[in-house]
Amino acid sequence: MFNVVGRLPETLRRVTSGAKIIKEIDGFRFLAIFTVLIQHLHERFIKYTSITFAQPVENSLTAFIATRGFIGVYVFFMISGFILALPFAKRLLNQNNELKLNEYFLRRITRLEPPYIIWMTIFFIGFIVIRNESFTEYLPHLLANLTYTHGLIYQGWSLINPPTWTLEVEVQFYILAPFLAFLYFRIRQKGKRRIIMILFVICFMIIQQIFELYRLPWYLSILAYLQYFLSGFIVADIYLNEWKVSVNGNKVLYDLLAIASLISITIIWDWEFNFIDRVAEVILLFVLFIAVFKGKYANQFFTNRWIMAIGGMCYTIYLIHLPIAEVLMQLTSRISITNIYEVNLLIQAVIFLPIVFIISVIGYLLFEKPFMDKNWPARLIAFVRKKIN
Repeated sequence: MFNVVGRLPETLRRVTSGAKIIKEIDGFRFLAIFTVLIQHLHERFIKYTSITFAQPVENSLTAFIATRGFIGVYVFFMISGFILALPFAKRLLNQNNELKLNEYFLRRITRLEPPYIIWMTIFFIGFIVIRNESFTEYLPHLLANLTYTHGLIYQGWSLINPPTWTLEVEVQFYILAPFLAFLYFRIRQKGKRRIIMILFVICFMIIQQIFELYRLPWYLSILAYLQYFLSGFIVADIYLNEWKVSVNGNKVLYDLLAIASLISITIIWDWEFNFIDRVAEVILLFVLFIAVFKGKYANQFFTNRWIMAIGGMCYTIYLIHLPIAEVLMQLTSRISITNIYEVNLLIQAVIFLPIVFIISVIGYLLFEKPFMDKNWPARLIAFVRKKIN
């Protein structure tokens, strides 16, 4: 039993398309998914509980921290900017302008679409069969989800799985990323291109502020979040050019910066969308990324094999956690040992997080990891042809 558990991180290890795994990025995936999980746990617990708490929840520091899950969404966006920039940057900086867009888009589709279709179909069937919802009412929402157009069409959360709105934003960036990377990395002088990018991000955020692109109908589109993806571009630029052989980190000063930036963004994030705060959020996240790469203890935490394993299957966790929370909280929210909010939330976390982890491990191994092999379509075609012949 212990041997099986001990080997689990290796079993869950992601399959890459030839490039080495950047351990810190899987650590950031863990940070992102964990903050999202805690926020949705808090929200669903408050939604379903009948407990009268000793103190108002809004006065709780724990509740304040628990509601910062949106920071995790921003981290996901920066990760995407970083990851998608790397292959194009390597080609362009080596003066190889062949972007191979067909391979790029095919890889995005074959890697991300199958798990998405599987889970969304499962939840759709659950809504129709278990909750007795209308097939004709929910089918258009499912089709909009599967084509990543739900936010554009309905200008609201998915009825089937609300968090998938961020995947639609990601897809919009996937379409733009090759062209943005081409424009950015074609500038040969690294100092010049970084200054241009910073100025562009600032100007773009000013336009966001003037036209309130962070509100509906733009809120569920790339126009509200492009700055985070582009910040990931700059981190990728630094990673490739300043850290070619080694990040050369292991410095405690960067650990302090990592802690300070994480605390600071937790404090300043809110729904007021103040311009200075929004700019500060981007800067603090950028500092956090650099600090984790360069720090000693922060880097050790983010590259821990269990942290990486959980972060590596964040896509599955993201797809399934909210439906699980909805079902589970309607049962466990009745548990009442005390009227202290913090104790109750901890109890819910002890129940919720392991269940999500176990289901995610099974779902990841069945429905996600097989599609990480970029050659799976060719192998499937060969298998079908063999069976036919």
